[in-house]
Amino acid sequence: LFSSLVFLLTLPYHRFFTYNTLLPAREIAKHASSGGADNPSSPDREHLYAIILSWRARKKDELSFAALAATVITAIVTASFSWGNVEASVWVGPAFWYASLSTSICGIFLSAQQVSVLSLMGDLPTEESGGTNKKKKKKVWEKASARLMRRHLAQIVYEVPVQSSREEEHGTESADWKISWRSIFTWQCPMMFIAYSTLFYIVGLSVVVLTPLIKEDWGENSYVAVAYAASTGLAWGLFAFCSLGGYSEISLHQREEDEEEEEEDRERRPDDGSDGK
Repeated sequence: LFSSLVFLLTLPYHRFFTYNTLLPAREIAKHASSGGADNPSSPDREHLYAIILSWRARKKDELSFAALAATVITAIVTASFSWGNVEASVWVGPAFWYASLSTSICGIFLSAQQVSVLSLMGDLPTEESGGTNKKKKKKVWEKASARLMRRHLAQIVYEVPVQSSREEEHGTESADWKISWRSIFTWQCPMMFIAYSTLFYIVGLSVVVLTPLIKEDWGENSYVAVAYAASTGLAWGLFAFCSLGGYSEISLHQREEDEEEEEEDRERRPDDGSDGK
């Protein structure tokens, strides 16, 4: 039920939510719980390091787009109020435009706020930070302290104390890391504001343009309304097709597939070595 509710609420921006927030959070929690958060020599540390770097870069790009899109929507909505047919339309149209305006403004400020948070957090060290010394550049994720990793992990996941029975089973004191839904909601909020601001504007636009069909006799304004309805239906139909099914042949889980291949390679290497002997 919860997953269905999340899907419905994020449907207008489902791709952004899934691949820029939800899936990275799941991968981060997975590798952090497997020892990547505390053990520098763990194979999961490299994957965790790369996922955090990738998530931060993608999130910054998303926030830049959200701020720009919100600014454009704000300008479009403001200009739309000057149309002559707005006063003659049903009140629902302008009401949705005001809702679109308020949500887009919130999107602008929240995007700027989150960019500031990411900047204040600072970046993890990269290979370039090691200079020309190859030894220093090698495996920078191993040099990142547990405190630094935990600081970055807290951006999107939270730590859960491990039960003593599990500690004895795995022989480690590594904690479990779970997705923080409060953080998930917070980080996806700018795109939510932009998506719903756009949706509110389209609904208001449709009401304003289609009002002549119910309040006026058949005439030129009715022809315009019919043409608008046909073109809008076609445009949004194509948009839904591209968004929900147009990328089915493209691998959007490349990191997970790479990890599976690496694990298979590790399993095959001992066998290959024994056969060679």
